[in-house]
Amino acid sequence: MSRGPDLFGSYTPGTSFLHRAPLWSKGVGIVVVTVAVVLAPSWPVPAALTAGLLVAGTAAGVRAREWWRGLAPALPVLVLLGVYHVLTAGPGQAADVLVTIVVFLVVTRVLMHTTPLPELLDGVVWLCTPVRLVGADPERIGLAVSLMLRSIPFIVGAVGELRDAVRARGLRPNPVRLVTPAVISTVAYAQRTGQALAARGFD
Repeated sequence: MSRGPDLFGSYTPGTSFLHRAPLWSKGVGIVVVTVAVVLAPSWPVPAALTAGLLVAGTAAGVRAREWWRGLAPALPVLVLLGVYHVLTAGPGQAADVLVTIVVFLVVTRVLMHTTPLPELLDGVVWLCTPVRLVGADPERIGLAVSLMLRSIPFIVGAVGELRDAVRARGLRPNPVRLVTPAVISTVAYAQRTGQALAARGFD
């Protein structure tokens, strides 16, 4: 089974300012973006942040194809949300919701593009250090995040291959035909992953 697209992006070596920036500074930047979006009175603020992040990401080497690959899977959901909010709250509210989602998709891709995954996971583990006080293991949380990032592209790829197989048989893909084999494939992948972890000493 092939992997699907990297929805969140993947690290690409480079020498840009964002590549050289330490992880803590990127974390501060994400916090600033989050606070600005939460406190923004309307959509122009997150729209301006999105434009700035697009410029920064492009300067760091994110190509147009990569931007599209990250945003395209979200388009059906964005369209549905847009229609719903236009009908229930008006165009302004719809724009606010949609641009808020897009800005976080963009900031995630910039972060993943300019930060090696091991460094990013080390940061997650460090942030989770306080959970030791309640008996949890930060290393396991980091492992869970790593598995999530690796599993989502696989699942998307599995659904894509199932859709292609249905079309090859002259049938029209629909959720009824895809859901059962997709669930079976996902469960099998999870079982193989669990067995691999158990073989390495993880309970």
